[in-house]
Amino acid sequence: MDYGKNKGIPGKTGFLYRLLVNFKLIIPLIRDYFTGRYRKIPFLSIIGILFTILYVVNPFDIIPDYLIGIGQIDDAAVLGLCLFLLEKDLAEYRKWKIGESSKVEKNG
Repeated sequence: MDYGKNKGIPGKTGFLYRLLVNFKLIIPLIRDYFTGRYRKIPFLSIIGILFTILYVVNPFDIIPDYLIGIGQIDDAAVLGLCLFLLEKDLAEYRKWKIGESSKVEKNG
């Protein structure tokens, strides 16, 4: 998986691209945290990620999800805020993950 090694691809440095790359890192980060492989993230960051996932999945939001289009705005805002606030932690995890991948390639 490409963890943000965009190697000079034009247009791949904007805010939305960073959000997409960070979004792809959330599930592997949670998995590595709970298996004990990666613990260099503050516990409050893990709580924030879990809260965000629960908020997005939960149908009882500030704006109800059954209002198609409008109901997803608060979910997107909470998800975007979470990714923005965790950007530094996710960047550190990305570096660690790339290092782990290179170790496997060298040993494999």
